[in-house]
Amino acid sequence: MYSSKIITSNLDTFESENAWRPVYHTLAEVNEFKEYIKKIVKIGSNSKGSWIESVAPMTEKRKAEIRRWIENEQVLCGFDSLYFESRYAFVCDEKGQIFKFQPRLSQKIYDSVLADFDEKQVSIELLILKGRQLGITTQTALKFLHRMLFLPHTQAIMASVKAEASQLIKRIIDTAFDRCPFWLIPYRTPRGGYSNGSILSIQSGMQATGLAQGWTPSLVHLSEIADVPDPIKTIEEGLFRSAHSSKNLYMVLEGTGGGNTGWLADTWRAAKEDWPRRQSRLFPMFISWPMCPEIYPQPDWIRKFPIENSWMPSEVTRRHISRCESYIRNTPYLSRVAGINYRMPIDQQWFWEFNYNQACKNHTQRTWASQMPADDFESLTGKHDPIFEPEVIDEVESNIYEVVGDKRKRKNEVQEYAIIGHDIDESFYPDPSIIDIHKQTITVKWTSNRGQRYEWEMIPLISLDEDVERNTMDRVLIYDDPEKGQYYSCGVDTADGLGKEDEDRTVLSVTNNRFQGEADIQVCEFTSNKVNAAQVVAFAACLGAYYGPCCPDARGMKYVIEQIGRPGETCQHQLKMMGFSNHHKPKRYDSKKIKSEQGTHEGWWSSSWSVPILMTRFVEAVNGGWYIPASKWLIEELKTLERHATSGKSKMEHRSGQHDDRVRAAAQSYFTAHDMDILTERSQKRYNVPKKKSNDPNKGRCMSNAFSVGEW
Repeated sequence: MYSSKIITSNLDTFESENAWRPVYHTLAEVNEFKEYIKKIVKIGSNSKGSWIESVAPMTEKRKAEIRRWIENEQVLCGFDSLYFESRYAFVCDEKGQIFKFQPRLSQKIYDSVLADFDEKQVSIELLILKGRQLGITTQTALKFLHRMLFLPHTQAIMASVKAEASQLIKRIIDTAFDRCPFWLIPYRTPRGGYSNGSILSIQSGMQATGLAQGWTPSLVHLSEIADVPDPIKTIEEGLFRSAHSSKNLYMVLEGTGGGNTGWLADTWRAAKEDWPRRQSRLFPMFISWPMCPEIYPQPDWIRKFPIENSWMPSEVTRRHISRCESYIRNTPYLSRVAGINYRMPIDQQWFWEFNYNQACKNHTQRTWASQMPADDFESLTGKHDPIFEPEVIDEVESNIYEVVGDKRKRKNEVQEYAIIGHDIDESFYPDPSIIDIHKQTITVKWTSNRGQRYEWEMIPLISLDEDVERNTMDRVLIYDDPEKGQYYSCGVDTADGLGKEDEDRTVLSVTNNRFQGEADIQVCEFTSNKVNAAQVVAFAACLGAYYGPCCPDARGMKYVIEQIGRPGETCQHQLKMMGFSNHHKPKRYDSKKIKSEQGTHEGWWSSSWSVPILMTRFVEAVNGGWYIPASKWLIEELKTLERHATSGKSKMEHRSGQHDDRVRAAAQSYFTAHDMDILTERSQKRYNVPKKKSNDPNKGRCMSNAFSVGEW
């Protein structure tokens, strides 16, 4: 229906079975035939029904020609959705005028996505984020009408959040149906049915029962899903259980943002994460607003607000243009229609800036951004301000990723390990099936100042796709090996370790702390929701024995363990008992004289005044490039940090439903080395990214109290 390959195959089959092949007619030829039929028939009706009768005499040959012409159109329309839309579909535009349907650029993109699924002969299940009025609802309604008219016994459900909006969807169907010639389609029956057995149910996302309960629909369309009050009951329990993923299923869930929290935001992020591996039922599809140049802007708007002769895009506009162009060029289903060298037209640039300036005056910039988004990130704009600008995130990711072909890959390989040995619970021992037998096990030894000896083994694991967060959990991720003469610190944020998906995580984040104008680099991370404060001691000790001997400080790697609100005291006490004595000493940074030797406590003590200092300094470091994250999911947490205003004060916190444990651990590991830095010097002096040194046989890993098994 949507793929030219499938359409041609169906026509070939039809020709072999019927000994004739349908012929494509032009729009002019179709219109001419429609007018001819009007002249030779008369349609009458009374209280009992309607009828059609011929008013012009004709030969049997002519009757056969008319029947063949009609059959030709019915077969072609049935096989080719675009033929039906381009020859017979009428719609109502934004001005209330009825006109022959002509697809917009955004609708052509939508058609191309449908063609992909049709060619694979699998179910079409789309989760669509979009800007306003891109025509997706209209296009979907026409596709649904096409199936109901030409595929007998099709069951369709169309719904919006409010019943009134649902009726507007029905009006699109009625407008197109009422203007189809009688000889092409089945007639309508009471209660939304058609004489071929197809039926349409108009429902509401506000209804008390789940959507589609009692039905087995093959067509489902639900719009404005961000506003569905109970999506779990309406969609998860009702709709998804009723719609089965056969090749006949065509399901579209669409919405325009609605904030960065809630069912739509969570479902979108999950689908986007899982779809590249085809582990998501829903295909996440985002259409940026510039993909509808037919109405953004309309000619009438340009006449009213012509582009100023001396106008040049502002910096804000240029950033938005860059985001739009980058997203469109790098999204396959957009670039194959818009072009891989897509550039935003000047009239769209002017249109966006004009309306953005108006939004600034009304203090509605965030609303404007969510309604006219450049990408899916902007589409899910929340009510709180993000801490990091997209440009900062792009720069952070460019430090560790490079684009090869049409895919993004890490510049440097990540080594993944499981730790076994002293005080490591056997439940954390790796399954033999995930051990990488081609890499060498690292044996790490440690002798405490009291003569106690400890030993661990770092077992190499088969690398898993880091785009799935659970693949990075319960693994030690080594981004950079120990290097002699470097300072290392480990931020520790502990949790309860109950193994629940939505609970806080225990995180160890190791940083290579650099000075004299060089940026700090994250070199290791361990994250788990199964490890508690007591169990994490052995993991922290092993990493301390692995990185610590390289440090110029004789005490080894420095630990920064959160104390207040967490059972971090247990972790810190046990590490000290094992001979790891280098711990962060907090200071009163609001005192007249700040002296590091006056600290009486150890660890990180979170409070209403210390946490803002910690987070402000870390945000400044990331923004300025003084801290370089290496963890994929640390960067994801940076993306979800927001500024929340409460009681007149603002706090930097994670987005609702998200986590910031990696951020806190990384911030602690950075802060402990730079809490006394002079910020003006750092803000005026750009960091230097440490250069990757070539291998030197005389400068291998620094393992003065450890040894490796086999060759590296």
